[in-house]
Amino acid sequence: MIIDLEAYQTNYHVKDKYIDNWQETIKVLPFNAHPTQSGFDKRCSLQGTTGEFFRRMEEEAIEPIEDFEVSVVQPVVRYLETQRPMTDEKIKEFTHLLRDTLCVNGNLNITDAFFLKYLPTVPHDENMSPKERKKYRDGQRKLAAYLFSCVDGHEFKINENSKQNLFFSILKQSISGAFTQRREKEDAGYYILPFIQRSFREDLKWLLSKDETVVIKYIHIFLHFYACYALTQAMAVLSANCSEGNEKPVPFFFILNTERVSVNHDAFIRGWNNKLPKHILDSIYGRHQALDIANSVLGGQVGFYPEVLAKLEETPFVENREKLETLLKLYKEDKTKQLSQRSSEKNVQEEFDTTVLSYQDFLSKLERLCISLQSVSYVSRIRKKLVDILSCRFLRKGRGHYVLALDKEMLIFLVALMTRDVPKNKNMKLEDVYKRFNSYGIHFNRGSRQEIEEYLLKLNILIRKSDSGEAQYVKSLL
Repeated sequence: MIIDLEAYQTNYHVKDKYIDNWQETIKVLPFNAHPTQSGFDKRCSLQGTTGEFFRRMEEEAIEPIEDFEVSVVQPVVRYLETQRPMTDEKIKEFTHLLRDTLCVNGNLNITDAFFLKYLPTVPHDENMSPKERKKYRDGQRKLAAYLFSCVDGHEFKINENSKQNLFFSILKQSISGAFTQRREKEDAGYYILPFIQRSFREDLKWLLSKDETVVIKYIHIFLHFYACYALTQAMAVLSANCSEGNEKPVPFFFILNTERVSVNHDAFIRGWNNKLPKHILDSIYGRHQALDIANSVLGGQVGFYPEVLAKLEETPFVENREKLETLLKLYKEDKTKQLSQRSSEKNVQEEFDTTVLSYQDFLSKLERLCISLQSVSYVSRIRKKLVDILSCRFLRKGRGHYVLALDKEMLIFLVALMTRDVPKNKNMKLEDVYKRFNSYGIHFNRGSRQEIEEYLLKLNILIRKSDSGEAQYVKSLL
């Protein structure tokens, strides 16, 4: 197809004035460069994303339980007074039990999977300012929308083996429908690598089929793992030089969170720091904007660079060459003019050869141009927001460098995920478990494997059938 220069004008201009938009056509990252938005770090509860994710699955808009007394106790009291007449003393006993069971330190305590959809986006914390709460709420909602993009119209149901006693029956009937509202227009879907979308749906279906106690314990770990997995893989291929298909994950070496490592460890040499060094993270804004512009002039969300290149190559290069060079000139003029008006910007590029010799040359030049002209204020903001999300439970800083790390709770859940196809009371060869990890892009060196195996032995999950330790099996979990 002939590229559409008008789409560039529409997405990046308002009344002929250039607007430094981002993620207008393709959304890859669940945050933006605004300093007061998209907050998500170790002060957040992972359960906030869980609540928002399950609310998106509902046909009606569900309000989270922000105030336990207003959203739970009062509806239950009204219900008991009108639908199940009780004495004042009995109602008082019931509400006392209600608070003890479902409210811990001001936060909703989930004991039934039915209530996952009522989890608030921000936990109760008296030390958190209104400004911080607003920022974290926005961040949790964006991350939930990002994960929900993996659902892509598929329906998922939690195992119906829920509590049927009188207490929970009264509670559910009291609050069901009492706090719904008209569903607002949802965020446009994010682009997540297709192989991650497929495995997300398969793995979510498996987890939700388990007993609800398992779902309640691990669903927030599951969602956070997939957020970190998808973001890490997206960053690894967000480059015009990535011309290969995106059918399988890029391998990264991990460690256990408790493991001590040196700069010679594979987690440094072949992990995060090697594939996503600081200069790559500092160019995320420009890389993404280049991809967004390329998608916009192709008529909509096409995908990452391999998909964009394939779409371009459907049309002979000579038919698009002039428009491609014009696009580079327009962007350079627009962005240079905008940045030159800001005193905070430095080294605004003046010279740039906009001649292109091929589609690949165009994509490479567009990316270089967008990176060189990205605002200096966006560099650290985007990098920090990405690192903040992953640092919750997926990324650790040591010796001045970042390494991908799994804590023990995440490890146990992932071992259960890797052994999910093993029949009950059967075992899987340890080497096959590692191969399953590899299929998710997770690799361990010999030292990390020893740490993992020692931990699994302590938990009686690993079985050694020979003194040499060569014949090792992992018990199926969950």
